Amino acid sequence: MLTFKKNKMQKLIIIIFILIYNLNFGQEKVYKLISKTENSGINYKAFKNFDDFEIYKNDGLKKAFIPKKGNNDIYVFISEFKGDSFDGTSKMFHDYLILKVDSKSELIIDGFQYTLEWAEPPAISDLYRVTEKNIKINNGLNLDLLKMELVEQEYISDWRKELKDKGILKTE
Repeated sequence: MLTFKKNKMQKLIIIIFILIYNLNFGQEKVYKLISKTENSGINYKAFKNFDDFEIYKNDGLKKAFIPKKGNNDIYVFISEFKGDSFDGTSKMFHDYLILKVDSKSELIIDGFQYTLEWAEPPAISDLYRVTEKNIKINNGLNLDLLKMELVEQEYISDWRKELKDKGILKTE
């Protein structure tokens, strides 16, 4: 009888360990590189329109992540993850990240992050921007080092000021 209780206890401890491990380490998002464009720039005009409801028409949100001509390298990443929607259902979400990088030094100059399926208008209420500049882009870079903050001050709260994504860049 004692052996049976001991085995049950060991199984319970293993299950608890797995749950804690998944809570702490299973939350890391991977941002996969979908394009790198040389001699490009960020379409700042499109990002300024995130506070206008017109941005929702004709794939305006996605178009903001299309580079325009410029003098730098533009990296576009996407992170897909399953999460809980505002209606309580589970669905796939897509975080888009665009980074403007100096082509010679490979230092990150600027960038934006947005969750495409964000349901609460206006779109700018979930638009984050890089505040920590001059970090070299590399495979495995922790996105939290870029200290991305909400663009629009009106939507900032203590828990939403800075993006705490635990995201990792995959450039290869």
